[in-house]
Amino acid sequence: MNIVRNLMKIFVPIIIVAGFFFIMSNFKHTQTLSSAEEKRIKEYASLMQQAKAKEEDKTQILSLSSVAALGKGSAGEEVKTVQKSLGLNPDGYFGLETEQAVKEFQVKNGYTADGVVGPQTWDALVNTGTSTKNTEDKAASISSSL
Repeated sequence: MNIVRNLMKIFVPIIIVAGFFFIMSNFKHTQTLSSAEEKRIKEYASLMQQAKAKEEDKTQILSLSSVAALGKGSAGEEVKTVQKSLGLNPDGYFGLETEQAVKEFQVKNGYTADGVVGPQTWDALVNTGTSTKNTEDKAASISSSL
């Protein structure tokens, strides 16, 4: 009986270690991919990147189309851009104050004063970088310093 216990003390750890190495060697084999599988994974990743790029293009188009007409009730970053260009507190909501400022800007620049930031008003207001009011303020400050 004593001999069996001594043999078990010797062989059980050896069996456990051998089993561990057997499992690890099989696990290692399951992790290696064939070159065809690697190629398929790369193709899949490439297709996913293309799909993501197309989705970003759609988002960009949607954001540009939202700039096409900003009016009372509109909200977002585009409204903040308009408000900053008009010298207003940029809260991101196109309310009565913003509408009035847009109408004044449109009158000063020869547009129909409808209070809606359409493509022409957007271009004059945002893309030029300065409004007539800001230009007049700068001219007045320059002339007073002379």
